[in-house]
Amino acid sequence: MKYTINLFGYNVDCQLTVRNEGLHINILEDDQRALKQYLIRVLPKYGREVSSASSLQTLLELALDAEKTLEGRMAEPKLKLPYEFQPEIKEKLIEAASLQEMSATQLLIRIIEKKYQEIIG
Repeated sequence: MKYTINLFGYNVDCQLTVRNEGLHINILEDDQRALKQYLIRVLPKYGREVSSASSLQTLLELALDAEKTLEGRMAEPKLKLPYEFQPEIKEKLIEAASLQEMSATQLLIRIIEKKYQEIIG
């Protein structure tokens, strides 16, 4: 079953499977890389020191610690985009974002990260 989960303020597509009454969550490598890039970008805002060499496990442990310290949830930083979209493009972006229960900026960042991973990865 395809499903989107929110990990540390970032929406990740995953595949849920049930085997022998156990739930398994599988995240594609591209989505894991995007999550890693997100955590590298966001964790310093929560007082955690990270680098591009940090492992995904280390980043996840730091994110868990940050959320325990916050007694809440981490969130995607709010960005004001420095350019304007054509009105019809902006409407489509807002509609697509609302269907995925995220902000238009978060969706745009996610699209850019996926495209970046395609090109660089």
